[in-house]
Order: sequence, then structure tokens, then C-alpha cells
Amino acid sequence: MQPKSHIIKAIMRENGIDGIIASSPENFHYICGFAAHQHTVSRNPAFASAVLSNKDCEPVFAITMDFEAETFLRHKTQIHVRTYDTWVGVKSLKEIRGEEPTLDKTSRISYFDVLCQTVLELNLFNKTIGIEMDYLPVSHHQKLLEIFGEVKFVNVSDLFVGSRSIKTAEEIEMFRLLCKIADEGFFEVSKIATIGISEMELRQCFRTYVTASGVCLPSAWSMFSVGEGSSMLGLPTNRLAKDGDIIKLDGGVSAEFDFYTTDTSRSWIVGTAAPEIVRLKDRLFEAQRLMIEAAKPGLPISELFRIGYDYVAAKYPCYRRGHLGHSISMGPATAEAPYISLTETRLLEPNMILAVEAPCYINKVGGFNIEDMVLITEKGCEVLTPKTPHYL
Repeated sequence: MQPKSHIIKAIMRENGIDGIIASSPENFHYICGFAAHQHTVSRNPAFASAVLSNKDCEPVFAITMDFEAETFLRHKTQIHVRTYDTWVGVKSLKEIRGEEPTLDKTSRISYFDVLCQTVLELNLFNKTIGIEMDYLPVSHHQKLLEIFGEVKFVNVSDLFVGSRSIKTAEEIEMFRLLCKIADEGFFEVSKIATIGISEMELRQCFRTYVTASGVCLPSAWSMFSVGEGSSMLGLPTNRLAKDGDIIKLDGGVSAEFDFYTTDTSRSWIVGTAAPEIVRLKDRLFEAQRLMIEAAKPGLPISELFRIGYDYVAAKYPCYRRGHLGHSISMGPATAEAPYISLTETRLLEPNMILAVEAPCYINKVGGFNIEDMVLITEKGCEVLTPKTPHYL
């Protein structure tokens, strides 16, 4: 992935922010174009960070442990790599052979030492610096306040989410690939969705297909549920689908250390269900189709919500939903702003990727979620998950 530091720098200037310390693995990747290994595995903000000013002429600095510095350098980007000392203790072959002495350091350079040096070099010590307050542990935030007494810290978590809501051409191609694999995986599941199938069998079918792609992995949170299980959140069990049950899939794939993720849902009735259940599924499907048909640049997102919500509520006055979909970009979170809700003030823009959904759940009976991922184009929208049927 190409670094998106130029996008963030422009946003910083628009918002009067002099510098940013990007601490989360996903936003480190967004700025630098690649992920730090131990940083991602542990989600510890003191393992790596990206530091940058709002000036295009100044470099982006990536701070990492000494054990990973060579990996960073191999990416051959314009990012400047700074390292701190760790406990790993890498030795030269000559040291192992005893051909040269081992010179132990009398003191170690810490992550915060390097961070201070970098902030000072970028002339940000008494400026406004953005940090991810929605991500940082309290202890890390307090450490920053102790070290940088003259800095004004502001929360830039929402700025990253807002930036990520508009995809670059490279990101769109990434989503096309991920959505295709997820869609084909769900299509394989549709072939075995029948009376007598278990939730575990449904999940394993999807996991086997997606893993075989060699490109991504099934999202850990993906749900495969039948009957009463489809009316709630929960992990797959050995519950079997009975005649008239709803089989619901809700999940996707993730690009591992590239963080991009998908979110799609299908809800199928197997056998003969009560007529009111069939009618509800039809109404939800029609509502979601109306939303997709209406989605185009310039449409208020709140209006998109109204189209779907009002269509369902006209037949079912009891219907209640806070949102009917959301933006999606980089995990571990799946749903991101803007949400397709009544209170959203943004307009749809080209290159947004949204999960458009129309759910309804019936306690102790079952539930439906009709959901596809769509790309907002210059004139309308393109469904990125068209293969898996909404009806068996």
C-alpha cells in the first residue's frame, strides 16, 4: 500500500494541527503504507508510531524497535526510520564465534527518548499535536502529558476515520478483491444451507474457502447462526437448522496486516416458514434494494436512512433501528462513521465504500440482516458483493 501521509497532512492544515503522533497499528499503516509486526500483535502504542508535521517538505518518521528496523527499511519508502533499544539482544556472527568482544550499552534508548527527539526535530514541542485519544491507554496518555508539558494535545481519532471514509484507487482495488473472496465464500455456504445443517458446518465451509484463497482470512467475529441463534449475537454452536428456520450469515474477511476488512450478510429461510416471517424478509430486502438504487453522490446520508427505514416502518410500525449501514475501512473495528443514520449530516461522495443493511430481529424466533457492500461511484453505486443470492 502507498503511504497516505499527504492526505493526513492536508487534513492537519485544514484543522490547525501542527503535528500528529499516530499510535494505533491501523493508522500507522495508513500513514506509512505498511504495518509494524509486534506493534500490531500487541496493540501496544509504545512499540511503534508514525510522527509527522503538517508541512509537505518535512519527512514522516516511523519509530520502531531495533529488532524490526531492517524490515522497515526494506519497504523503501520516503519514511525516515528511527529505532529504540529492546531486550532482544541481537548479536553479530563474530560475537557468537568469540572473534570480537561484546560491548554492552550502559544505558538504553527508550521509545519515549526517540519520540522526544523526533518531536523536537520537527519543532513541535510547543505546538498543537494530534493524538488518538480513542485508542491510547490512560497510562500512555499521561506519559505524553508528563513529557510534553508545553504541547497542546488534541484528539484526531475522528479525523483518521473521516479520511479513511474516502478510498484511494489502490484501496478500492483492495476492497474489490476482498469482497470478491468473501462473496464467493458465502456463495459456497449457500450451496449447503439447508434443513439439518449446523452453525459450525456453515462456518467451516466459509473458513475453508476463504483460507484457501491465500489472500486473506475469515474475520474472527463472523457469525453463522440458525433459528433462535439468528436473533442474537453469538458464536457458532452445533445448533441444527429446522424446517422453517432462518439461516443468517454476518461477517467477512480481513487482510491481516493490511487491516482492510469486509462486512456482508445474508438471511435465508429453509423449508416452510410462517407467512409473516416470509413477508418480513421480503420487506427488508425491498427496503435495502431501494437504498442501493438511490445511493449516489450528493444524497444526504440521512435521506438514505429514511428511504430504507420508512419503507419498513410503513408496514411494521414497531420497527426501530439506529442505523442502516456504515462506512468500513480498516480493522479491527468493522463499522465506522459515517453511519447511515437519521442524524448523519454528511452527503454521499464518490469513492465511499459502505455496508448497506436492513436488519430486523425477533426475540427467541430468529432474525434477518440484508447487507451488501457498495462503492459510491460518480453517478450511483456499484454492489461489490453481488454473487451470493439473497434467496435460496
